[in-house]
Amino acid sequence: MDSAATPGWLGYALDRTHGRVGTRGLGDRVLLLGRGAGDLSTLIAFALAEGRQGPIILDVDGSISPDVCGYFETYDYRSMLYEAFHLEGEGAVHGQLVAAAYAAALDLTSEEEAILCAALQKLSEQNDLATPSSLFDVLGGVEGFRGFYVDKLKGRVGSLRLLETTRVDAFDELTRGGALVSFASAPYPQAAELAAGLYIAKLLFLFGSAGTTPAPLMITGAHRLFRNPARQQHSGRLMASLLEVEAPLVLSSPVPAMLNDRLVESMAVRIYSSEAWNARRTSKQAAALACSYTICDDRSGASLGFVPRFVKPKRGLSAFPHSAQAPNPELTKTILEEIGRFESANRQSVVSYLSPLFLAADIGAELDRLHSMGHLILEPKQVGSGPKVFSYTVTESGRRLLEGLR
Repeated sequence: MDSAATPGWLGYALDRTHGRVGTRGLGDRVLLLGRGAGDLSTLIAFALAEGRQGPIILDVDGSISPDVCGYFETYDYRSMLYEAFHLEGEGAVHGQLVAAAYAAALDLTSEEEAILCAALQKLSEQNDLATPSSLFDVLGGVEGFRGFYVDKLKGRVGSLRLLETTRVDAFDELTRGGALVSFASAPYPQAAELAAGLYIAKLLFLFGSAGTTPAPLMITGAHRLFRNPARQQHSGRLMASLLEVEAPLVLSSPVPAMLNDRLVESMAVRIYSSEAWNARRTSKQAAALACSYTICDDRSGASLGFVPRFVKPKRGLSAFPHSAQAPNPELTKTILEEIGRFESANRQSVVSYLSPLFLAADIGAELDRLHSMGHLILEPKQVGSGPKVFSYTVTESGRRLLEGLR
């Protein structure tokens, strides 16, 4: 995070000879540890923006979004998840990173990750999305892998099939920097972890193909993705790829004991909250004052305590101004065409029929939108000798809309 631009500052050094403490000199690998990691992440993010180094922030644990949303372009994680699922490039590089994201979120072994890599290669050939639903459907047909391990893996992947997404924003808006993605609205913890892993995989692929120095990348709640492996067979490919990137990295975790030891050792500069610093029990270290932070620099062996400055949040602003869903014309046209072809098309049959082409959440949302706008109506229709069921019918306004989309 060294820059010719004016560096942002973090606070006041407890040693008066040092005066203010800023981001200059911290280097490109910084780890924030302890219960105050969320507040410190807010401070670092603001200091980077102040020093004209607009970071890309993945707020996995939702700890800093409420305080910095007024200072950064803020997105809900679903708004770019559609693109994160899309497999990029003709090679297998992005597919391997996506498999590593699944492995990190689900604590998979290297063998299970290899099965996912083969399945993702098959999805890439079909130009399909790497969603849990698509993976679940192709896992059984992966050549070279059969039996109990594949069935068990299908169960693990199937637990994430309700992961929702929208198709609103593009990753180009994120890679420019000065943007924050919040994962606080994820329906359950593993959904946030998988989504964050997919964002990291996509960013790493884009960083590698951009040919320019990327913006600093900040990730909160790092212990949820890069935790100490329960089994040594875990490859850690996503973590290794992240540490190899040329972008400055700032990772934070309020639970240092859960972080992968190799990750901690790879971060040259660590900033501890007073509680985390005092819990280290290292000999010959002075105790930290309450509510202070301590910078520990392995490059020089020095440590420096400081009291943080105050950052005033901008209240009254929408936390997620870019989370509204925009209709997909191709999906709208396909839905109207398919409902017009079949007399007994209901919600379940339409979602099931179109799910290989579009995400189930997108299909359901578009059906609801078309129905609410009067382009579709539900009518009772006779099916064989059985009872009447409610099925969709395309209205006159729906037919006009379809003609306009063709």
